[in-house]
Amino acid sequence: MLLILLFGLQALGVACSSAQQAQTKVQRRPLEKQHREYKTPGNYEQRDLGYDPKTGKMITYDHKPRVELLDEKAGKYAFKWIGYDGKEKTVIFQRRDVIDVVVSAAVSKTPGGRYLYNYELHNLPTSPTYLKRFIVQNFAADAEPDRSGAFLPGVMSNAIEQFKEGHWISFTDVSDEVQIEPGQTVRIQLVSSAPPGLVQCQATAETTLEGADEHMPSVLENLLPGYKEFPTGYTVGPVDNLKTFSAEEKIKYLLEKLPQFRKLGWMTDEAVARYEQQLKNNDLQSLTRQMEQDLKSEQLTGEVFAVIEAMK
Repeated sequence: MLLILLFGLQALGVACSSAQQAQTKVQRRPLEKQHREYKTPGNYEQRDLGYDPKTGKMITYDHKPRVELLDEKAGKYAFKWIGYDGKEKTVIFQRRDVIDVVVSAAVSKTPGGRYLYNYELHNLPTSPTYLKRFIVQNFAADAEPDRSGAFLPGVMSNAIEQFKEGHWISFTDVSDEVQIEPGQTVRIQLVSSAPPGLVQCQATAETTLEGADEHMPSVLENLLPGYKEFPTGYTVGPVDNLKTFSAEEKIKYLLEKLPQFRKLGWMTDEAVARYEQQLKNNDLQSLTRQMEQDLKSEQLTGEVFAVIEAMK
């Protein structure tokens, strides 16, 4: 019995040791997804067919809207209802958040002194479908996307609630030949004179709405979340106002971002504690000397390195 207990404690110790060891290196988090449910509406109004010329009253009918789950992993549903012609209609809908994407960013300087932002988007093997679009925020007047890559860049309207702050560049796969399948990676670039700071980003799978010869009833259309469904997260991108920050403002900015860097998996707990102490001592120079070593030992990621390096 004692031998079994000792063996159990040893096994627990090995497990704890492995867990502690695993925490000594950074690990980026995939973009976050909100849990959404698509269910048959509990309450709905009768659907209008038109006015009865004899009575002058509106003719309505029960269109029996309902939602059926077809494939949970792939996020596919059947939206069904009784159409105007009395026949059952079906639209197949696929969610746009059924992808697991990890975003990595590297920042370098061009020969002309501008910042070159390289984004690597890894569609994880756990994704049930391919990556369709990547949208990244910036706060710069001169951010220019690369137009020679596999994804075509465009601009998101700031009239859309999710994209009202700053500027958002959308990189979209518009070719049937170029699909970033699960397990594959795509690289995207942009350049700017603005140094790197923390910005938001989003990604999405292709959306599918097909199958019916008439519009869905509004009670079913209202179930569609639009841009709210996109997986979201953070990366680094051009931020103009960092150019004019004083030394005190730079330290304050970094101190505010350290907890978020840790949450994103960009820094280990140990690195955060060390950098926080050095920043509170106003010792930015010593911190920058430590970064290369911490980058090699995977105590921090290239995103953190780029932000601090640009503030030297």
